[in-house]
Amino acid sequence: MLARRIPSILPDLSFEEALEITKIHSIAGNLKPEIPIITTRPFRCPHHTISATSLVGGGRIPKPGEISLSHYGVLFLDELPEFNQHTLEVLRGPLEDGIVTISRVNASLTYPCEFMFVASMNPCPCGYYGSSDKECSCTPQAISKYMGKISRPTIGQN
Repeated sequence: MLARRIPSILPDLSFEEALEITKIHSIAGNLKPEIPIITTRPFRCPHHTISATSLVGGGRIPKPGEISLSHYGVLFLDELPEFNQHTLEVLRGPLEDGIVTISRVNASLTYPCEFMFVASMNPCPCGYYGSSDKECSCTPQAISKYMGKISRPTIGQN
């Protein structure tokens, strides 16, 4: 719930930012006829089963993925360790560069993707590690494996 509120406390979009977001959503086919321009910051929350292609963008005719659809907004990944590791790794370049380039035989397209990356996860598979309410049932190996699913560069730690 907290992550969903982040766009509402960010600064209002400039007209130029609103146009950029609207163009991206138009290319993706997400623009509703009754809303000719998007004036609020996007909030995207894809399911953990999302493919790398859906996250980054692509297809035979390359379309923007979730990272470009969250341009100037928030990309929220709930239950981060449940995401495929390869899918998470493809976030690294776009997070650093603010753009994503999709190359296919017939075309190479670059989309903007400057977004706030927000993620959540449990402290362990059962969710009770460190809790005073209920005892954790996970082994140290299970906790280590669970935490090891997230690479340090992805979450911004060295």
